[in-house]
Parts: sequence; C-alpha cells; structure tokens
Amino acid sequence: MGVVDLYKILVFTIFFWAGFVVTYYLTPVVIQVVKVKRLFEKLSERSSHTVHVPSFGGVVFYVVFIIAISIAEQFFVTGRAVYLVPAATIMFVVGLKDDLTGISPFNKIIAQIIATTLLFLSTDFQIQNLHGFLGLYHASPLLVVPLSYAVVIFFINAFNLIDGIDGLASSLGAFYFTAFGFIFYYLNDWTFLSVSICMVGMFIAFLRYNLSTDKKIFMGDTGSLFIGFILVAFVIHLMASDFTDRLYLKNANFGVFLIALLFVPVLDSIRVFVARAAEGRSPFSPDRNHIHHILMDRFALTHRQTTLRILVINMAVSWLFWAVCYFLPHLWAVLALIAFSIFFSLYLRNLRQQLRVND
Repeated sequence: MGVVDLYKILVFTIFFWAGFVVTYYLTPVVIQVVKVKRLFEKLSERSSHTVHVPSFGGVVFYVVFIIAISIAEQFFVTGRAVYLVPAATIMFVVGLKDDLTGISPFNKIIAQIIATTLLFLSTDFQIQNLHGFLGLYHASPLLVVPLSYAVVIFFINAFNLIDGIDGLASSLGAFYFTAFGFIFYYLNDWTFLSVSICMVGMFIAFLRYNLSTDKKIFMGDTGSLFIGFILVAFVIHLMASDFTDRLYLKNANFGVFLIALLFVPVLDSIRVFVARAAEGRSPFSPDRNHIHHILMDRFALTHRQTTLRILVINMAVSWLFWAVCYFLPHLWAVLALIAFSIFFSLYLRNLRQQLRVND
C-alpha cells in the first residue's frame, strides 16, 4: 500500500466521520427549531403515528451534501458541483415548501423538470451510449433525452413515496450510497465516492433520531425528494460513464443491475401507480398499498421490523441480480428481473387481499 493509497483512505475516513458528526449534532438543533416554531406535518388516516413528529431532516441532508461535494471538489476536481448543486438545491427548496405549506403535484413536476434540465447541461450527466441495454447502443438523443427525464422524475417521486415508516428511507439510503460507493471505487471516481461515504455516515447518524422514541424526526419531503434526486443523478452519471469491462459485469447488464439495486422504490411505485390508475384514481392519490403498509398491516409488524425486512429484501435482490447479470446474457437477465418483479407483486397483491378479507 503506497502513500497515495493511505492518503485516500484518510480522506475517505474523514468524509465518513464528517457526515456522521455533522448529522449527529445538527439534527437535534433542527428538532428544537421545529418544535419551537410548531412546524409539524398534519396527521392523516395514512399516518403511522398518532403524535406530531418533526419532519425536516432533509435540512441536515442538504447541509451535509453541500459540505461533502464542496470539499470533495477541492481534493478531486471534476467540476460537477457547478451543475449538481444548483439542481439539487431546487429539489431541496421544493421539498421544504412541500413540508411547510404544501405544493401541487403539477408544480412539483415542473420544478423537477427544471432541476433535471440543469443537471443535463453537464456532459457528465448526458447518456450517449447505453452499451447494449435493451439492445440499444448509440441511440438517438430523441429517445435517450426523454427517457432520461422520465427516469429522473420517476425515481424522485418513487423514493419520496417509500418514506412512510420509521427508518425505511434512511436505511435504504445508507445501503444505496454504500453500493454506489463500491461502484465509484471500481471506476476510480473519487469525488462521488467521497460524497457517497459522507452520505452513509450521515444516514447512520440520522437513524439514531429517526428510530428514536424521545428525539424522533422524519426526513420529510425536504429529505426524500432531495435524496431521491441525488441517487438518480448518480444513476444517470454511471450510465453516462465509461464503465466498460471495469465492473465485472456484462456491459449491457449494468442497467439491469442498477434497477435491481433500487428494487424497492422502483417496483413499489410502479405497483401503486398501476393499481391507482386501474381504480380510476390519480397516481399521486394516497392509500395504504405501499409495500411497507402491506407488510406492517398483514403481519402486525412494528416500524423497525418492517424496515428490517424490506432492507433485507432489497439487499438480497441486489446480490441475486449481481450474480444474474454476471452469468446470464442480457435478454435472460431482463426476463429474470421482470419475472421476479411480477412474482413479488402478485405476492403483495395476495397479502393485500388477505387484509381485505380479514377486515
């Protein structure tokens, strides 16, 4: 191990503990401000709590992210922060307004389109080669650009929708950023590796409060919209990167693996959107058809028990499809993911029907 390697290990260690320490000590300040100003989210029939809980954890996330990417750019200059920070700030402000006064789905989508447009101004976030994903290589921008917009906007809202019980979005966030950290390590992308490590430390510290009984706080839309945007920005950047023969996967299967990695929010959102549309309702109308609601209601689980089971499911699916994408041709990997998703959706549908019978 050379001096350069030791230097990088020291830098990455500092990033982890910086994310942890800033979150650990800043979160109680946010909780206190929310309580003093009584900035509580209104309770509804879908709420999993019966008392008011602060929901502005995303303020801490934004501060940690800005510190992380600003310092990372000083160590490993890439210039991505010039585009990513303004775009992420828009999502942070939109989430903050949603938590404070509410915002219409239309205005939220418009803001997401604007943020995505700012992101796509950077060549680091412009997909030009799909490397054989779904049989596509150098596809026309007329196809890739709208598809990229759709992916970003879909996942922002998908991650927002899974933030329904204690610890779920935070635990999945920690897992996702850990996985991205490994990918960025193999790609020698030290800037985003540093940011990922910092975000992992942040989520671990945040879980101390998110799962607390006396100092509880939610990330809220301020956090879920912001984190969803950062995660999908990483996805777009990875698909725009030259990862050929560097990740021990068939190139065409890398996109399949990324979908499997983000399995829970992706599948859950598709499920509920389809179910609501079939019932003639808006895709954004509230219900208790999310995976966390179904498991919690059907098996009488606590928030922690439900979160742990969903986290294990997502981790298992990720590891399973890493193997699938390593060994199988692209077509078979795609079919395997589709078949597994259908099977799991039918299983959840059966659980929901059991709930209706019991009621």
